[in-house]
Amino acid sequence: MDYTSSSYSWFDKISNTFNIRANGFILIDSKTGLCLDVRGVAQKEDAARLYIISKDAIDESCNGVVELRKSRILLRREPNCLIGLYTEAMPSS
Repeated sequence: MDYTSSSYSWFDKISNTFNIRANGFILIDSKTGLCLDVRGVAQKEDAARLYIISKDAIDESCNGVVELRKSRILLRREPNCLIGLYTEAMPSS
């Protein structure tokens, strides 16, 4: 998928692939960890941290879940990028 094309709305495409309400999205370059785009509650500053913690959080199916700034973030590794879907944080036990 070409997430950088000006005619391609990655936010719309990704939001249609999940069956969960999202508060935000982040798109991170998988080679450099730089933020490519954000929407909603996601912040550009989250990119570096998510890039680093994704190495341990993502399993062999290329998916993972982390918590950051009161949000639960579903991560998906694609060939050229890391996608983060922000949802409400999991309740504390």
